[in-house]
Amino acid sequence: MHKSVRHRTVIPGIEAISMLSDRTFPRHTHDEFGFGYLVDGGQESWSGRGLVEAEAGDIITVNPGELHDGIGRKGAARHWRMLFLTPGAVEAFADRPASSVELQRPVVRDPQKLALVAQAISAVCCDEPDPQRIEELLLLAIRSIADTAQPALEEQARPKEVAAVLDRIETDFALKLTLSDFAAATGMSRYQILRMFAKEVGTTPHAYLTQHRVKKARGYLRDGLPLAEAAIASGFSDQSHMTRAFVRQFGISPGRYRAAGSA
Repeated sequence: MHKSVRHRTVIPGIEAISMLSDRTFPRHTHDEFGFGYLVDGGQESWSGRGLVEAEAGDIITVNPGELHDGIGRKGAARHWRMLFLTPGAVEAFADRPASSVELQRPVVRDPQKLALVAQAISAVCCDEPDPQRIEELLLLAIRSIADTAQPALEEQARPKEVAAVLDRIETDFALKLTLSDFAAATGMSRYQILRMFAKEVGTTPHAYLTQHRVKKARGYLRDGLPLAEAAIASGFSDQSHMTRAFVRQFGISPGRYRAAGSA
């Protein structure tokens, strides 16, 4: 069972997703802050902040760059609604720099905060959205979530070899990068850089490269690039390769994603 809907939004920097699914999503990251709630079902998954055990009625959150997966309960679908906000949008509603915001709890169990989050998401996804009402509800919801946050601690420096691989992926994602390329760039063997990268980042270089390409493809689709061109620009061998990776990561096909944004 799987149904995913991307809702059109009227405020820049905000994306809304509703999903009913029994699928498992591989480890990936988002460039945005994300928050929402489970409407039905439960989730038992992993994130960089620890085990995520959520029930219907729980708020779930994710920070930019936070590696996480998406695993529901075996044999059961779960339904969740999420908003994803760029760092700039968070700054506008949290009244502080995005670099000082870190949502420390992946699950928040608070009926009053849940009501604020649910109202904000409903307003964003309304068929006839009212920008002023959306702004007010988002302000209340985000400030409520931010109340559970503390200033982000300075990220510990990663080994220079891992940083070099991340930089290579960031700049050359459209090239046919291989583990041998990463090994040559770091002066390590393929096994050594594979083991170090997986330990530090939580996933393999190839998996990280794929999810980075998917995020780039999503940006190209937002900008209106045709599917085939977005696939090549983001480093996939063809459109079908991009589609498979896109669906695994976001639960929606790139064609439907692009159509929802232009509706």
